[in-house]
Amino acid sequence: MTTSVRQACALRRLAPAWALLALSLFATPVPAAAQTLAERFQGGVAAFQAGRFDDAAAAFSELVVRFGVRAPEAWLNLGAAQFEAGRPGPAILALHRTIRLAPDGPLAETARVNLARIRAALNEREGQAGTGFVFGAHADAWTALLGWVDARVALALFLGCWTLFFVALGVWRLGVLPGRGRVLAWVVAALGLALAVTGTAAYGSHRVDTYQIGVVMTDQAALRDDVASTRATLRLPEGLELRVVALRGAWAQVRLSSGSGGWMSRDDIGVP
Repeated sequence: MTTSVRQACALRRLAPAWALLALSLFATPVPAAAQTLAERFQGGVAAFQAGRFDDAAAAFSELVVRFGVRAPEAWLNLGAAQFEAGRPGPAILALHRTIRLAPDGPLAETARVNLARIRAALNEREGQAGTGFVFGAHADAWTALLGWVDARVALALFLGCWTLFFVALGVWRLGVLPGRGRVLAWVVAALGLALAVTGTAAYGSHRVDTYQIGVVMTDQAALRDDVASTRATLRLPEGLELRVVALRGAWAQVRLSSGSGGWMSRDDIGVP
């Protein structure tokens, strides 16, 4: 995606985070004559504010790649700089990593807002181009039905229903409560139904929770039927989010939200 696309979308500049990183995060040794990591971070901030987005992206990328800084502020700023520099794939990847490092709180919320803005801009661009690709978090039947369910809550409910079902079943079969057999039979049937529902919810929510998401990092990346194929079945645009099903050497098996699947070179995708 070029910078002209960004301007055409009339997208507001992505919200960066200018908070200073804690000194404990700058534990990587740096030569005395070199800049400190805090100075490099401030240099990236200054470059972004001056509109030198390539320089800002380079500064934040150096922090997280070369020096191994894991502070979510660095990844959030990297995502904003990469998108403003016209690279939506690396931008989306950096924002996903921000959320992974700090899933709760204001930084994660800012990252999610920025992701929504990038997706809207890419959807506007692709809508004009008529390619039919939808940019957004990977979705399938499981995510549509159970993506909103907290996996830990679903598992707790399932285990609770499991316990109550077998207790009620034992009381009914042993005849512990004479004259209550019919009532207990209905209780067992109801708990069995609840067990099936909560079991499905627990399985589905855990499945969605463990999905591995990938981001297409290069424009027109080839999607193939199998690793031996020399012909691309689809050409995927940069920034498209998909599900990584499996990794095999230099290849990744992926699935799109449309249900289509195939194999891609691992060099063409990034995994948060």
